[in-house]
Amino acid sequence: MGFAWSRGQYGHPFEEKVIPKIYILLPVHNRREITRRIIACLQQQTFQNFHLVLIDDGSTDGTTEMVRERISSLTILQGRGDWWWGGSLHQGYLWLKSQQLDASSIVLMINDDAVFDADYLQTAIAILQGRQRTLLISHAYGEASRKLFDGGIHADWKTLKFRLETNPARINCASTRGLFLYVSDFLNIGGFYPRLLPHYASDYEFTVRAYHKGYTLIADERLKLYSNESATGITHFRNEKSYRDFLKHLFSKKYALHPVYYSSFILLACPWPWKIFHLMIFWTSTLWKMIKYFVFLVILKNR
Repeated sequence: MGFAWSRGQYGHPFEEKVIPKIYILLPVHNRREITRRIIACLQQQTFQNFHLVLIDDGSTDGTTEMVRERISSLTILQGRGDWWWGGSLHQGYLWLKSQQLDASSIVLMINDDAVFDADYLQTAIAILQGRQRTLLISHAYGEASRKLFDGGIHADWKTLKFRLETNPARINCASTRGLFLYVSDFLNIGGFYPRLLPHYASDYEFTVRAYHKGYTLIADERLKLYSNESATGITHFRNEKSYRDFLKHLFSKKYALHPVYYSSFILLACPWPWKIFHLMIFWTSTLWKMIKYFVFLVILKNR
């Protein structure tokens, strides 16, 4: 039996009698065969009252056509390849904001490489039901290792370290790798900052902002998905042969510690008085890295 909802103090759904609709924000870019697997999972869901918002950031490999053949309740937002992750989710936010959606509507933000069981959506509804001002986090397991690698996160602002957290009371951060919340909550929290945080840390900033606004972040072990746990971006430098190549990697949007974007994250998410402290530490480390690599290349050239 489904549940219906009415608005409460914050414009949130309360129990009554309607089946909620889930709006799925799925950013994709030229990964048709990977995307095909999550689409197959959606086709097999026991809960089918969902609408897929495919945010295609300039795919040229037929991803959109493949999805259109398989999903009937579908909206396609077409980009040109410059949205990245934060920009893609912000486009989804703007689309939801432009619609007149029921108070019971739920949004799911998820990666295209996720796979999950047939009761995934139904489980999320059961957990989220009746919970006001809540972000529901999926447990993400490595598809090969079956080990938990993503879920509720504790951000330690003193050390600027982010670790998986098993104590529910300490969860204050999360990725958008399978994140559920009511659309009304999404609109209240606000969208993303695609210019300041186009890719890495855009989801952490969003969930930290929600936490600072008084939202509860919960991770439930019943809600699980499987994904590729290997990092897809640049986390360290290879043996670049020129300083120009080094700088190109340092300022690549695929580099997790991009100097400008990571500084933006610190300014947006980090509470006082840690902002200035971590900016000083980060830029000292970055400048030292730049000097050290320059010296390394000079020595290498003179050998």
